[in-house]
Amino acid sequence: MSLETEISSAERRAPLQLVLSPMQLTHVMENAAPSLPRQERTTQWLLVAGWIVGAALLRLLLSAFVPLLPDETYYWEWTRRLEGGYFDHPPGIALLITLGVELFGNTLAGVRAGPAIAALVTHGAAVICAWQLAGRGAPGATAARRAAMLMALLPIATLGLVLATPDAALFATAMVALLAVERALAHPVRSLASFAWWVVAGVALGGAFLSKYTAVLLPMGLVVACLVHPALRRRYLDAGPWVASAIALTLFAPVVVWNALNNWISFRFQLGHGFNAAARGNPLSRELEMIGGQIGLASPILFGLLAMVVWWALRDGWAARHTAQPTDTSVRRFAFAVISVAPLAFFAVSAWRRPVEANWSAMIYPGAMMLLATSEQSTVRRVWWRRGLAFAAVLLAIVGVQAFTPVLPVAPRKDPIARAHGWTTLAAAMQTARQDPFLDGTVDRWVAADRYQDASELAFHLPDQPMVFALNLGGRTNQYDLWPNAWQKVRPGDGLVVAFDADAKGDSLARVVGSWFTETKQGALVVLRRQSGEVGTRRVWLYRIARDVPRASPTHPPQS
Repeated sequence: MSLETEISSAERRAPLQLVLSPMQLTHVMENAAPSLPRQERTTQWLLVAGWIVGAALLRLLLSAFVPLLPDETYYWEWTRRLEGGYFDHPPGIALLITLGVELFGNTLAGVRAGPAIAALVTHGAAVICAWQLAGRGAPGATAARRAAMLMALLPIATLGLVLATPDAALFATAMVALLAVERALAHPVRSLASFAWWVVAGVALGGAFLSKYTAVLLPMGLVVACLVHPALRRRYLDAGPWVASAIALTLFAPVVVWNALNNWISFRFQLGHGFNAAARGNPLSRELEMIGGQIGLASPILFGLLAMVVWWALRDGWAARHTAQPTDTSVRRFAFAVISVAPLAFFAVSAWRRPVEANWSAMIYPGAMMLLATSEQSTVRRVWWRRGLAFAAVLLAIVGVQAFTPVLPVAPRKDPIARAHGWTTLAAAMQTARQDPFLDGTVDRWVAADRYQDASELAFHLPDQPMVFALNLGGRTNQYDLWPNAWQKVRPGDGLVVAFDADAKGDSLARVVGSWFTETKQGALVVLRRQSGEVGTRRVWLYRIARDVPRASPTHPPQS
């Protein structure tokens, strides 16, 4: 009897799900899928390509409108001193920016070219992962298109991949790792194909470890899923996951070595950053703030749909745990759901102690997006899916307009986009000060700022892109404290030009620095503006003939 005849006969007798076992139903769907007309399949894949190209153009447009933010120039500074690790993060973002700089130089395009490439990798891996998870053919083509749409319209996926931040490298490597894990779980335990995909997963996971420490939450979620689900537990008998772990840890080894040589400073900072108690708010308000941040990153409707499909995958996978085979789709979906929940649970614990930044738990999205793209639930596939995408598109449009010109009723000092503006004006004032006759007779003329954000922006925007010190007299410890700084470089007879905040605190810090030199001159007052809005103010200070510069930071002791 043919497949079509079997289905037709079954439909006459009873609903399909009552006469076919789950394994038979899967066989029917997978074999019926290729019957989709070739022209329609071609149309689906053309739509996928259109969404990928459209998203790339949107990111390119946003990138052109928004100058480099201080964090981006800070990471760019890392590329000029490539190391096995840095105070704030592993070296992944430095390596990614280096790729772009090698192609386009030390320019805005160069800094953001690497993340743009990473965005394409993320988008492509998401499409392939959804296609495979849904089962190729008609369901797979539909899932691929939905994944392409999500990657184009979900705010965190589009906006998070515009900027040169560790999240760009993390998303790309995590999505490739997720694709490899899905393929490994789709093949029988101890098969050669499964082992090969585990190797790919290990390499991608190692890249994720090099991108951001929160990448550890991906394998942590997978380990939890394998521990609690009987079908997934059989994977512990396979050499693949163990080899993948060894590969990932080997790739991460330079970060461990760097930390060991630097008093574990990066590990200690990140652990303290996440779990040290903070005075702001109370546990309940911080938990609500964390959830609110996630709703903002995903848009309200899509966040609700993502939460629903994760819950359904957990429920259905757990219900079938005693009868499911290791390669069943429900098992893979259960694993993706646990991988999505793990970061949220981790940062829910962290939020009990201190506020959680919205992007910290971004690892919840790769797996959840794949579940949403491949969901067969009617609630997801109909009206709320369209509404969610439409609402996300409106949000993106608003952000796009805001990137071009301020339209939202947000004070410039609180507008995240505005923080990218005004630095060329400050750099011009600092360049003028470097040529001031007041500094005649000095040996070397150094440039500095108090905070690392200002120092990195000046280093990027000054014509010769010189070494710029971050004195960090009024801010937290950062990577500049680990590099040779003013305390080691400024010698008797040198001059110094510094940008401080134009307020009482900045003036007091300027006087502290003045005590190390023979003469001090107050320079220009610079207003950082985005169009007519004032983002901040800086005062330029000039110092000549160094005499008593301390050999270490007065506020940050040297790291052993």
